Amino acid sequence: MPTKEEIRRMPKIDLHRHLDGDVNMGVLLRLGGNSGIKMPSFTEGGMLQYFADLKSRGIDKLFNEGFGLVTSLMQTKESLSRVAYEEARNLRDDGIIYAEIRFAPEFHTLAGLDYTGVIKAVSEGLKAGEKDFGVKTSIIVCINRASEQEKGIDIAVSALNCMDYGVVGIDLACDEAAYPPAKHAQAYYKTFDTPLKRTVHAGEFGNNLYQNMHASIHLLRANRLGHARTISQHEDIIKAVLKKEIGIEMCPESNMFMNLIRSRKELNIGNLLSNGVLVSVNSDDPAMFGYTLTDSLYNIAVDYGFTMEELRLLQENALKSSFLTENDKVEVARAIMKR
Repeated sequence: MPTKEEIRRMPKIDLHRHLDGDVNMGVLLRLGGNSGIKMPSFTEGGMLQYFADLKSRGIDKLFNEGFGLVTSLMQTKESLSRVAYEEARNLRDDGIIYAEIRFAPEFHTLAGLDYTGVIKAVSEGLKAGEKDFGVKTSIIVCINRASEQEKGIDIAVSALNCMDYGVVGIDLACDEAAYPPAKHAQAYYKTFDTPLKRTVHAGEFGNNLYQNMHASIHLLRANRLGHARTISQHEDIIKAVLKKEIGIEMCPESNMFMNLIRSRKELNIGNLLSNGVLVSVNSDDPAMFGYTLTDSLYNIAVDYGFTMEELRLLQENALKSSFLTENDKVEVARAIMKR
């Protein structure tokens, strides 16, 4: 079985990674010191304890107060660019050579930035990080499911208008249980017959996982599904993703963290992989939940008995289902071969 260090050194691709879920404590403290926002602590140890306390009080507490604090510190062009730049450093440190970074622009407009301004600020930071750390990145723009339909449409249009700034796709995120995919169908329709790709958080949590995966594929024309943790239970969904070459962005560690699964084996990643499904393993919110993509792949290797060959197949699937252009996929493949 591969060691964790071997996996860390392996060139990796991360397709499902939230920007506000990967802000290190040191970065938060620097942002907090310049923001005028009351911070829970002014030491890294104190901040770590604050988030540990939130985790111990339940996932809702962590989402509301943990992510709430992080996004409150990401409201200016400078703070967004800094977080994005440091994200590129995080990627480099974990051996990731390409990542698609996602965020919801509406959560970053409290200081007056519009959606386009938010996207451009993140793009600027990622590009600077790409230059300094040698990590290629793209942007996925998220629509908050709870938002009004018109806001979703505006965000989709902003994403389309920012493709020159590294935007490659849109996503539908947040409360899957309360808001089905159909609510923002009009926003997704805006991207049909355009180069912009589509992914959807579907099959993560709630009582309508099958319905949400089905609607994401057939109504929203998703190119990828985020999580889809029960996909192996539905033969018709598997047939659809195979026929349409839809990628599956699995996030085992966050599923475990939120007690959505009791064992990583519930995801049946081995069977999906052997049956040709374009399944990949991704990090989701590594800093917030306390792990890396390397950790996630190592745990998968342990639980499934995967060899390096099978872990590399997961990376090949990630590259195939990425939202890169075909030419850019060739470049990333070359970069992998060099290592």
